[in-house]
Amino acid sequence: MNFGIGMQLIIVQSLRSLVCVFCICVLAGLSGLEIGAESWRFSADEVKRIDKEDESRTVLSGNAYAESDTMRISARQLELSGKNNENIEGSGKIAVLDTERKVSVNSERLEYNRETEVISFRERITLIDEEDDVIAHCESLDFRQKENLIIMQIMVRLIKDDMVCRGEFATLWIEEDMLEISGNPTVWREEDVYRADRIRINLDSEEIELEGAVEGTLVTTEDEKQ
Repeated sequence: MNFGIGMQLIIVQSLRSLVCVFCICVLAGLSGLEIGAESWRFSADEVKRIDKEDESRTVLSGNAYAESDTMRISARQLELSGKNNENIEGSGKIAVLDTERKVSVNSERLEYNRETEVISFRERITLIDEEDDVIAHCESLDFRQKENLIIMQIMVRLIKDDMVCRGEFATLWIEEDMLEISGNPTVWREEDVYRADRIRINLDSEEIELEGAVEGTLVTTEDEKQ
């Protein structure tokens, strides 16, 4: 056994680990610049920094992770850009958790501007709102944090308890627990079916308001007839 070669390999591996740790520490310093009162921490298996006169980007690959006091983001790859790394783009197995609102979102692509606090998700999206016990699926979702507003588009499907909602467009006001669906919306609640041009649902009381071209099917049990 050649101990000299073995020692060289160990030294090389150790140097690579130190370089990786150093890069992450440098990145954490750069991304630690505060926007308002919020600072962010980043980590990844690999880090690549690109600095040009008109462009500055940092690419985190492999178990990429970003965290603030209120937000956690993980992905296969995250890319940071902008003067203060205010733009975050992600791809592959996106998972985002808003720890304040207890809302989590999974998707394939992500764009997030930390100054405007608008997060855009694309492709195979699943949203889970723990406080309202709501699960939603769609192909496009914009989460406007400052407004506590979620806009969903394309093949929207939302489930709460025994109620299922479907449509092409949906807006969810988080604080008001109000959902508005349009684009051939349909709501199923147990055996009842509701259709209209626009449907509004109070997710707290589960009251349903129908607007324009209303139609539906209400199933009455024998007990209710009596």
